[in-house]
Amino acid sequence: MAGEILIVDQNPNYREILRALLEKRGYAVTALEDGHQIGTVFDSVTFDIIFLDSETGGVRDKGLFAEIRKECPHSYIILIVSKRGNGLIKEAMDAGAYGCINKPFNPDEILTMVHQLLPTRESSNVERQKRRES
Repeated sequence: MAGEILIVDQNPNYREILRALLEKRGYAVTALEDGHQIGTVFDSVTFDIIFLDSETGGVRDKGLFAEIRKECPHSYIILIVSKRGNGLIKEAMDAGAYGCINKPFNPDEILTMVHQLLPTRESSNVERQKRRES
């Protein structure tokens, strides 16, 4: 696989569109409908990228970003926000989020961002191994 990606979004349409888009490109995708479920998946997978929808339950919980950083310290966190703005953006960026995207998202922008973070299968696997060893 080219990379492990976690999607946390309460909206089943967006969640499945994003999952299908990424799986079609060869990424391994885990999708959750609730931020409270995040802790259950860290035992079995180390994620390269984590997409968090700011409107999803549990995503705004105090300590979530710290938990993610503890369990997946080298993962890229990307916050998904609505166009009307969001107070969580500053908190997420202060906690080390890589960036944010707006809903409705543009599939080409998502793929460009993911490809920049996980450029190729070979370099992704080498980088992931380096991160695990450090």
